[in-house]
Amino acid sequence: ILGGRRMRSKGIFHGLGVLRGDVSWRRGMELAEKEATQPGRSRLQSAQAVDCADWLPNDLLTKLDRCLMAFGVEGRVPFLDRHMAEFAYPLPDPLKVKHKHGKWLLRKWLETGMPASKPFSRKRGFTVPVGEWISQKGRVLGELVANQPGIQEACNVDSVPRLFQATDQKAGKAAWTLLFYALWHRAHILGLDPAGDVMETLSDHA
Repeated sequence: ILGGRRMRSKGIFHGLGVLRGDVSWRRGMELAEKEATQPGRSRLQSAQAVDCADWLPNDLLTKLDRCLMAFGVEGRVPFLDRHMAEFAYPLPDPLKVKHKHGKWLLRKWLETGMPASKPFSRKRGFTVPVGEWISQKGRVLGELVANQPGIQEACNVDSVPRLFQATDQKAGKAAWTLLFYALWHRAHILGLDPAGDVMETLSDHA
C-alpha cells in the first residue's frame, strides 16, 4: 500500500523472540489490505480504508466502548459520521497530510478560528505504566502465563517469563497482551470459568 511497504510491519512482539516462527500475526490484516488496494485510490486512501476495516473496529472503537460502558457513559465519534466520512475520504491527500502533520485541513481551520487550541502543537500520549504494574508480581505471573495452553501453542515459552519482570514500556505492553490473551483463551477457547482473581484463575488447571 505505502510504496511497497506494509502497514504495521512491526507488531507488539517484534524483536522480543516471543512468537513461534510459524505464527503470523499479520494474516488477518492481509485480506483487509488486499481489499483496500483498489484502482483509483491513492496510497493514503488505501491506508485509511485498512484503518476503517481493521484498526478502528478491532482497537480504538473497542477500547472506547469498553471504557464508556464501564461507567454508563454515552460516547460520540463525530468524525466517523457517514456524511463526514463521505466528505473527507475523497479529499486530496495534501489536505489530509502536509509537513508531517495529519488532519491538515482540520488543523488549519482550528488555527484560524480557535488559535488558542494550538492545533499544530506536538501530540501528547496517554499511555499507562502497565510494565511497572505487571513487574510488581512479574516472577509469579510470568510463570503462570507461560504455562497456559494458549500461550504454549503460539509462543516460545522460555521467553515469556522475562517479559513480566522487565519494566520498560515495550516489554510491558507485550506482557500485558500475553496476559489478557491467556485469560481470553481460557474463557472462550477452553471454556473454563474464571476462578477468582487473575492469579487464582491462571493457577486453576481444571
